[in-house]
Amino acid sequence: MRRSNFNQIFWGLVIIIVGVLFLAQNLGYIQDYSFWKYLPALLIILGLYQLFVNQFRAWVGPLLITLIGTFLLLATLNIITWATFGSMIWPTILILIGVSIILHRGESHKSFEASSVSQMNVFSTFSEQNRKVTSGDFKNAEVTAIFGGSKLDLRDASISQPPAYIQTTTMFGGVEIFVPSHWDVRINTVAFFGGSSDKRREVTPQKDTPDLVITGTVFFGGLDIKP
Repeated sequence: MRRSNFNQIFWGLVIIIVGVLFLAQNLGYIQDYSFWKYLPALLIILGLYQLFVNQFRAWVGPLLITLIGTFLLLATLNIITWATFGSMIWPTILILIGVSIILHRGESHKSFEASSVSQMNVFSTFSEQNRKVTSGDFKNAEVTAIFGGSKLDLRDASISQPPAYIQTTTMFGGVEIFVPSHWDVRINTVAFFGGSSDKRREVTPQKDTPDLVITGTVFFGGLDIKP
């Protein structure tokens, strides 16, 4: 599995800073300051970071993460009550899911539906969505799985101007992306109680410019790159 060094350094530093602050407070160097109240801000940073990394090509998953972090932060700071948080978060999630289904054709596809488009959206919620790209000029895609599974097959696709980009969001689900064995794939994801892996047996050595860059977030799920 290969990741961006910037991605590792950025989130490593964030975790170290949070740990140092809590340690300093527990040792008595910092008092009367509840750092835990501000932890949801990390979700906001993560959502905005994903928007920045994928250059706003994909927005559903990052926006969902940002809104969850915003509502949590408002609740922990007592700007809204936890009852209000509960009444706001689920309708907001349902609205985003509904909008994504309308925009991305959310009907279930268990068999792979082929398309020659250069940009692809795969969104699954409580369902399975499978797409196959045959374009000779693949550019970018957004793949989201929330309590479901999403698969994207790129084995018959080509990239005329690398790198191509895929933004992924996995929450209690799984995403599988099938790519040609000769592609150089860079995985730049953040995982919480989940993971991302390149399961191809033969992995192409890194090139100056990768063929495909995969960004995103994994919550309680998995992202697999397969041959």
